Formats: sequence, C-alpha cells, structure tokens
Amino acid sequence: MMLKFFPGIFQKWVFLAFSLCSFLCLKTPAQSCDPNDHLALKEFAGNLTDGLIIAAWSNDLVCCDWVGVSCESLSISSTSFRVTKLNLSDRGLKGFVSHSLGRLSELKLLDLSHNYLKGDLPAEFSLLKKLKFLDLSHNMLSGPPWGTLSGLISIQSLNISSNQFTGDLLELGDYPNLLVFNISNNSFSGSFNYCFCGSSNSIRALDLSVNHLVGGLDGLEKCELSLQQLHLDTNSLSGNLPESLYSMTSLEQLSISGNNFSGSLSTNLRNLSSLKALIVCGNRFSGPFPDVFGNLKQLEQLLAHSNSFSGPAPSSLSLCPNLRVLDLRNNSLAGQIDLNFTRLSRLSTIDLASNHFNGPLPDSLSSCRELKILSLAKNNFSGDIPVSYGKLTSLLFLSLSNNSIVNLPGALSVLQQCKNLSTLILTKNFHGEEIPGNVTSFNSLMVLALGNCALRGQVPVWLLSCPKLQALDLSWNYLDGSIPFWMGKMENLFYLDLSNNSLSGEIPKSLTELKCLVSLNPVLPNLNASAGIPLYVKRNQSGNSLQYNQVSSFPPSIYLSNNRLNGTIWPEIGQLKQLHVLDLSRNDITGMIPPSISSMENLEVLDLSNNNLYGSIPDSLKGLTFLSKFSVANNHLTGLVPTEGQFGSFPSSSFEGNPGLCDEIDSTCDVTDNTGMRPNITSVPQNKFARRSIILVVTISVINIFDKLILFL
Repeated sequence: MMLKFFPGIFQKWVFLAFSLCSFLCLKTPAQSCDPNDHLALKEFAGNLTDGLIIAAWSNDLVCCDWVGVSCESLSISSTSFRVTKLNLSDRGLKGFVSHSLGRLSELKLLDLSHNYLKGDLPAEFSLLKKLKFLDLSHNMLSGPPWGTLSGLISIQSLNISSNQFTGDLLELGDYPNLLVFNISNNSFSGSFNYCFCGSSNSIRALDLSVNHLVGGLDGLEKCELSLQQLHLDTNSLSGNLPESLYSMTSLEQLSISGNNFSGSLSTNLRNLSSLKALIVCGNRFSGPFPDVFGNLKQLEQLLAHSNSFSGPAPSSLSLCPNLRVLDLRNNSLAGQIDLNFTRLSRLSTIDLASNHFNGPLPDSLSSCRELKILSLAKNNFSGDIPVSYGKLTSLLFLSLSNNSIVNLPGALSVLQQCKNLSTLILTKNFHGEEIPGNVTSFNSLMVLALGNCALRGQVPVWLLSCPKLQALDLSWNYLDGSIPFWMGKMENLFYLDLSNNSLSGEIPKSLTELKCLVSLNPVLPNLNASAGIPLYVKRNQSGNSLQYNQVSSFPPSIYLSNNRLNGTIWPEIGQLKQLHVLDLSRNDITGMIPPSISSMENLEVLDLSNNNLYGSIPDSLKGLTFLSKFSVANNHLTGLVPTEGQFGSFPSSSFEGNPGLCDEIDSTCDVTDNTGMRPNITSVPQNKFARRSIILVVTISVINIFDKLILFL
C-alpha cells in the first residue's frame, strides 16, 4: 500500500546526465579500453562464481563493448577509452566484490544491485574519487561500510540498502555532494543525529528504514532547507516529533511507520504544503488528528493506522483532491464520518476499520468511482447499504463486518451491481434475518463471508452463480437442511466453512471431488489488491479469530463441525490431497476412520472428535508428516494408538473418551481389526517389561497350583 518514490527523480536525473554524457562522448568500437581497466574488470569477473558474465566478457581488449560496461574518451588525442560506467544490476552475480574495482579511477557510476554478492566491501572503494552514483542494494554484503566509503567525496547517490551491513551511524563520513542516501534494510544501530544532513548541504532523499536506530530525531533542523524524502520506517525511534520537522517545507514524503513515536501531531503540520505522502502508522500517537489538510492539497496518501488517535475524522481531508489512499484503521476515532467524498473522486483505497464511527454509511462514497478497496469493518455503522453503492463498479474489496447493517436481500441486490467485486466480508451483521434465495449473480466474487449473523434458511443455490468463488464462510448461523451436492462441483472452491449451524444428513460424496483440493497443482488466483487489509474469519464463541491478509494465505480447509451431520466418512476423501484442515467434529458421524486419509499428504489439522466413530485408528495415519493437530476424542474407538510419526507429539486429550483405546503397554488393550470386529486372538502387550510381568505371574500361578495338587494328593 505504501507508495515509495525512492530512488526517485534524483537518481533518474543522475542517469540522464550520464546518458547524455555518453551520447556526447561517443566511443569508437575499434578503440580498445585502457589496459589497466581491462585487467581490473577481468579480476572482478574472476571473483564471480556465476559463469554468465565471464562468458560474455571476451578476452580481447575491446572491454568497452562488454555487457554492462560503458567508456568515454578523456581527450581527443587519447588512443584508449576509460571505463566510466559499470551497470550489472540484476545479472544473477554470485561471489565477492573484487578490490580491483578500486583501480577504475574514472568510474562515475557503479550499479551492482539485485544480485547475490556477499562479503565485506573492499577498502579500495575509497579510491573511486569521481564516483557519483553507487548502488549496491539487494545483495548479501556485510560488515561496517563507512571506512570503505569515506573517500567518495563526489558521490551524489548512495544506495546500499537490503544487505547485511552493521555498524554505528555516528561513523558516517563526509559527503558534501550527496543528494540521495539509502541504507535501508540493514542492521545499523545508534541514534539519528545531525551528521546525516550535516554531511551534505543539498541532500534530497534520506532512507534509514528497517534498521535498529533508537532515540529521537535530534538535529533534524540540519535538513530543513533541502530534504524532500524522509524514510525512517521500522526502527525503534521514540519521543515526540520535533517542531523542526514542521519547518521542512520542501518535504514531499514523510514515512516513519513502525516506530515508538508518541504524543500528538502538531497543527503546524499545515506548513508541509508540498507533502504527497504522510505515513505515520504503527506508532503511539494519540489525541485528535489535526484538521489542517486544507493546506495539504498535494497529499496523495495518508496512512495513520494502528495508533491511538481519537476524536472525529478530520473533515478538511475533503479539500485534498489528489488523495488516493486513506487508511485510518485501528484507532479510536469516533462520530459520524463528516467527509464530502464528492471532492475525493480519485480515492482508490479507504480503510476506516476498527474505530468507533457510527451512524449510517456515507452515501457520498458512491462518488468515488475509482474506489477499489473499502473497509469499514468493526465500527458501529447501522442501517441499509445505500442503493448508490451499486455505482462503485471499480470496487474489488468490501468489508463491512462487525457493524449493525440490516436488510441482507437489499444489500446483495445492490452489491451484485458491482461487477468487479471479488471479496465481500459481511460477517456479524443482518442478525437473525433470512438468507435470500433469489440473488442473480456475482460473476467476479472469490471470497464471501456471511458468518456469525444468526441467519436462518438453507445454503442458497445462487452460490452456483459465483463461478470464481474460492472461499466461502457461512459459519455460526442457524442454517438447516442438508449440504447440497452441487457444492462439490464448484471448481475454484478451496476454503469451505459451514461449521456451527444446524445442517443435517450425510456429507455429500461430491465434496471429495472438489477440483482445487484434488488437483496436484492447483492454481489459486491471488487477490493482491487487498494485500494488507485484514480479513477476519470467526473460529469460536470466545471471540478468538484467525486473520488472513489475502486469499492466498487461507489454508485449504473444510470446516463442518458442530452440526447434525450423520452417515460415514467417504473413503474417497483421500482424494483431497491438497487439503490442510479437515474438521468434522461434534456431529453424529458413524462408521470407521478411512485408512485413505493417509493419502492426504498435506493435512495439518484433523479433528474427528465428538462423533460416533468405531474401530481402530488406522496405523497408516502415522505417515501424515505435516499433521500438527489431531483429535478423535469422545468416540467409540478401540485398539492401539499409533506411536510413530507425529502421533508421539499429540496430548492424551486427543484420545480421551474412547475406553477401548490403549497404548502398547496397556495389558487390557482391546485390539480390533480393520473390519471393526474383535479378532479371535488375545491381545499381547508389546512392552518387554509387561511381557516379563505376565510370565512371572503365570509362573507363580503354576507353582501355586502344583503345590495345591501335591497337598491334595
């Protein structure tokens, strides 16, 4: 969701400058490159274990024609060309960075990003006095880099993000020409202080995110005049935001999420009139949100979720015509939403979930024709879904769960007009209503959650008109009747939750034929549009829930627990090789546990507890290597409990309530064969100590009988 412009216009400007220079200083292919440069590049290639670059770089002296190498002539009379640019980004390079690169004394651009290079940076890098652009990001480089990079006095863009660099930031060198500085995604520690901006009078972009920085933002005033991008996300920074921050009138992006900043945002936020992205989520901010957005007309993103902001949503947000993303979820904001959405027609994402908003759903939202994601879950909204919401034809994701919305037939009638709607979460609404049976179509719907609504009626046949449906949750309702056979014909369904209803009859055999659970290579479409927006799937009455942030994170599951289902478990259930969770607990299912379940090689959860099953636990289940939760408690099972494989880790509660079950040292074990009938042999304990005890008892008994016979005689 976070839009990050880094490396941004500055790196593009540098590339443009270098390209223009290359165009003006045309090289002649017939001219060879400098012999020293040639040797340095050959040594560099020699330190790589990947053969692609080695093969692409021939042995002749025309190294200026090699892949990723650019040269310039330093004078008209020069007979050789010097290497000025080395761009090998995303070439799959493996190995170490050679110290020989330090001999490319005319190098202006070095880009080795997005490879698999490792080890420390060679000290010879400090000799690259003319280097202006350095990008080593997204490798596996390590060690403290500052001493190595201290000599780069001409550097304008430095990007060493996403490596394994360590060290204290107080050792930062002096880079007077630095424009872009990115050391994100490393393991740097220490405090933020003036040296970051003090080392350059013209720094434009500073990215220190995803490190281990602590303390406050002391010395930030050194950056006041020049800084346009400040990224400090995912550190351990704390304290109030300094007033000097609100004087940075050139600032376009402020991103400080995932820290421990506290206090309130100052009304001086109005001074940041150039701001396009304000990202302060995941901190400890509190108090009302300053209602000063009338001065921030360039704002495109406001992400402030997961704080403790209170009071109303700032109405001046209506004066930000460029706003595309509004995320204020998981705060303590309250009252009715006093926003004029007709002025916010460019909004594509609105997330106001987990607050205390009340009143009717805002009708003016229908003006946001570019809206793709709308989440108003976990608030106190009431009334009907406005008819005008049918105009939201771009809508992909809608969550209104945990409110007091009414009129389910009307809601579905409106929302089926949203032709692109793929995720619809309506749990904990429409309390006690009848589930309608006359809905026409949801052709794009992939996820439907109508759980915990106390709905009456039967599983609706209109679900057949949802050909793309992947996940269906109708749990915790009062649905009756049987599970319809046609559910097994839904080609894309891989997550089915009908638990905690009043369904009866047999489990339809067609469920063992669900295509997405049978296929060895199921293709499950991904809803990336809603990535990061929480989906809540209710699991039990105590209020616990599982959270999935996108459909692809749902485990393939069938939940049918706590109904009135009877009959047996079909042996064909073993066909569901892609199933991860099977919960048939708390029903009236009888018969034996099919040994074919052992074919469900991806099974992680198997709960058959509180039924009327008999026979033994198939020994073949010990082959389910991913099984982490298993229960057959409170049935009528007999025989030995398997002890191999995962069964050695299951608690005794997984088997309780089955008087006929025993382990291998129980001499009273009642073994049954796979027909459920007791065999015509006596159970023999397997434990050697138990066998010795029985032999001793038998021996003593024989001796006593023999003694009695002697006395009798």
